[in-house]
Amino acid sequence: MKRIYMGLLALVVSFSPVELLAANPQNHIDSGRKFESEMRWGEAMAEYHWILTEIDENHVEAHYRLGVVREKLGAMEDAIQSYKTVLQLNPGHPGAKSFLEGYYVNEGIAFRREQQFDKARAAFQQALQINDSSAAAHFELGQEFARQGQLDQAIQQYQESIRLDPSKSTAHTRLAAAYTEKGQYEQAIQAYQEVIKQHPRDPAAHDGLGVAYGKTGQREKAIETLGQAVRFYLVRGEREQARPAYDLQKKLLAEKNSGKK
Repeated sequence: MKRIYMGLLALVVSFSPVELLAANPQNHIDSGRKFESEMRWGEAMAEYHWILTEIDENHVEAHYRLGVVREKLGAMEDAIQSYKTVLQLNPGHPGAKSFLEGYYVNEGIAFRREQQFDKARAAFQQALQINDSSAAAHFELGQEFARQGQLDQAIQQYQESIRLDPSKSTAHTRLAAAYTEKGQYEQAIQAYQEVIKQHPRDPAAHDGLGVAYGKTGQREKAIETLGQAVRFYLVRGEREQARPAYDLQKKLLAEKNSGKK
């Protein structure tokens, strides 16, 4: 036993303090972070590469910091690969998840602007594969379903977006519009009312709510709400947007004055 102990002791002593320091990955992480703060990107990358090649090829933080530096340098494809590696090693890593989710959501929005709708939808779905709790990705995917006339799927995505982020008024607005398009006016009323709670002077929400009231036979409420829509549109200088609400309000007032039910 004494011989084994002395052998281990000799092995430890055989490493110099410098060698022991170099073998500690946290030392290289700290050094790399310092280089990052000084914008010495090449030296920072060298520290992280050292960990991955000489100490531990699966070191999560080294892969992540390498991704951060690559992102700073604009090498997005390499950064994406680093972050994907991080998630393979640690699926819950918040930094890598946040970057990749945001990247694919923004990529989808860019594809939509270019009218590459299939690619947009695939990008939003990719974002949800990274993080299925992304309110933004659910919302954007809902817009793609709505654009394609798949209203049930759109409603499902908007509802999930709202569940994850109840303060997202645009999701309430899109949900209300989808309900209106489906003829589910009672649900549309509830959704528009939620928007107005958050944004009392939103003319489009008052406009949509007035239309839904009219469709459910609530003429007095429709007239009042459409009047608010017209007023808020005009405050914004949006005369053209105010015209449909004004025309519908005028029609409903005429029906009321004629005694028509």
